[in-house]
Order: sequence, then structure tokens, then C-alpha cells
Amino acid sequence: MTSPNAPNYVRRYCEDLNEEKWKWLHEQMNNALEVTDSTERLFYLLKWILKHDFDDLTYEIYLQDYMDPEMHPKSLIKNDWQKILHERYKDRLAEDLCPGIPATCEGVEFL
Repeated sequence: MTSPNAPNYVRRYCEDLNEEKWKWLHEQMNNALEVTDSTERLFYLLKWILKHDFDDLTYEIYLQDYMDPEMHPKSLIKNDWQKILHERYKDRLAEDLCPGIPATCEGVEFL
């Protein structure tokens, strides 16, 4: 189902997907592409994201963008999506970064 030109990590991830999981992944990718400024960086991030289970690719991109381990000077997420994603994911981000502590992380300010 994947193109022979697709990176190996994408083909390995997709090998065992049934039709339902293909549809889910397709929807996840469409959502991710809508909020992303750089498809090149998106596919670079996928190399790491596809190594673990995820339920929301857009959240994973938001988390990676927030954590920015490679310190990119420009966000991966389009400006008009920044506030939308922050509102959508602020509680989940707080829980992932400070498990068991209230959503504010007691003084830690998110965006």
C-alpha cells in the first residue's frame, strides 16, 4: 500500500495495517498536514513518532514542536494553528510534562 519511494520507517510502520488502521492513519496525516508549515520537518519527526504508539498525530507534532529538542528557530506549526492547538492540548501537555500535578504545573507557564 505504500509507495516504493516511501522511507523505510514509513513502510515498516504500514506493513501490518489493516484497512481500518489505514483510514485512521490517513486521517491523522491529513490533520497533521493541515497544521504544519514544513512537510519536510513533519516527515523527519515521523521517524521518531512512528516508533511508539500514538492516538493523535497532531498532538505528537504539537508536543515535539513545544519541546523542540533540535531548537529550530521557527515553529513547525502554522501561526494560525498555534492558539487553536494550545487550547485543544494544554491540559494534555501539562499532564505529559508534569504527571499528577494540576494543569498549571504549579507555576510552569505553557506558551
